[in-house]
Amino acid sequence: MVRMTFIRALTLTTAGLTLASFASSASADDPMFGTWALNAAKSTCDPPPAPKSQTFTIAEAPGGAVHETIDLVDGDGTKTHMEFTSARDGKYVPVTGSGYADSVSIKQVDPRTFNYALKKAGKRIESGTFKISKDGKSMQGTLSGKDSDVAWKCHFVSERQ
Repeated sequence: MVRMTFIRALTLTTAGLTLASFASSASADDPMFGTWALNAAKSTCDPPPAPKSQTFTIAEAPGGAVHETIDLVDGDGTKTHMEFTSARDGKYVPVTGSGYADSVSIKQVDPRTFNYALKKAGKRIESGTFKISKDGKSMQGTLSGKDSDVAWKCHFVSERQ
């Protein structure tokens, strides 16, 4: 139970932070648009396990928002697909395809740093901060939460493909 919940949390967190990485006016020229992949070898989790793989694709959506599609393979091989669209304004938006969280909020701290939070049934279940590299080729962040009675903390690294 803890293992599957943690993996879903990772997926939603990374997705939320990726959405937040865009300036408030989306542009097809933004280097963050495209496909990102988790670098599991550079990522750490306490307690483990980490996902086998995670790929997310970010595209421009109407009104300056962005739409994200996430495909994940959990440590046990279970596949998950989910999506959401956000204006990156700090308001919670629905997440589809996930039993772990039903909404995500993204708040930009500075041009490359972002805070996020995930909720399930109105209760905050995890939060974290990510920073995008100056060259726009990677992002790193720490997130934490609690599954059942087990607290967890992870450091994730994702790379633009």
